[in-house]
Amino acid sequence: MNHPVLRRALCITLCLITSTALANAETRRQTALSYVQLGDQFVENKEFDRAIRTYNLALQFDTGLALAYYRRAFAQQARGDYKEAIADYTKTLEIVPECAEAFANRAYVLAMQQRDFDKALEDWSSALNINPKMKTVFNDRGYLRLRQGDVERALADFDRAVESDPNYGLAYNNRGIARVGLGDLEGAIGDFTRALRLNPRFLEAYVNRGLVLLQQGMKREAEKDFARAVELKPSLGAIIKHRIEQISQQ
Repeated sequence: MNHPVLRRALCITLCLITSTALANAETRRQTALSYVQLGDQFVENKEFDRAIRTYNLALQFDTGLALAYYRRAFAQQARGDYKEAIADYTKTLEIVPECAEAFANRAYVLAMQQRDFDKALEDWSSALNINPKMKTVFNDRGYLRLRQGDVERALADFDRAVESDPNYGLAYNNRGIARVGLGDLEGAIGDFTRALRLNPRFLEAYVNRGLVLLQQGMKREAEKDFARAVELKPSLGAIIKHRIEQISQQ
């Protein structure tokens, strides 16, 4: 025997319960987002402990909020809690697999703090597969490849970095180092010079260009670069002097 009135009443009850549940979920999500915004303010003020506690509150209201995990990871990274940062970047990627920034940041921690270079290279490559215009990722991956002696691939990464941003001075400086490794000293001088045009206080670029000029026998020009570097950082004087002696003995 059918009971249409009963079924209708039951349907209305279920709809009301579902509607209430959805409203509660949305309220919790908005509350969580509010805590994330507050945590971001603490990060801007470099109050990382307070930021992390605030992100924790956000996740109590919404355990699936990827943004809270991502922001907390950044705060943990800044505070030096690298394992926790990696875990939160990983959680972010479990929720949002296409988050290029989470791949990039996790790679940086893996490379610079955990020295897990292979995994870092994988993460940087994943980030670039998602967003091929991330200039800092090309630069960071290139720098790691340079340290590993993979100079040609490092050069290719620095090329892509400056293609993405022709005013990216750090990438010009790093590309100059790669060119030195490949014996292209003229090209290296050009890159260091470009970096210095973009930033006349780029200490490392002065030292790098000075060393190459010295190798080229251009002592007077090299001395000008070294003098400028020492002017910017007087403690470099002894280090530069020692390096000049090494080159002179070669």
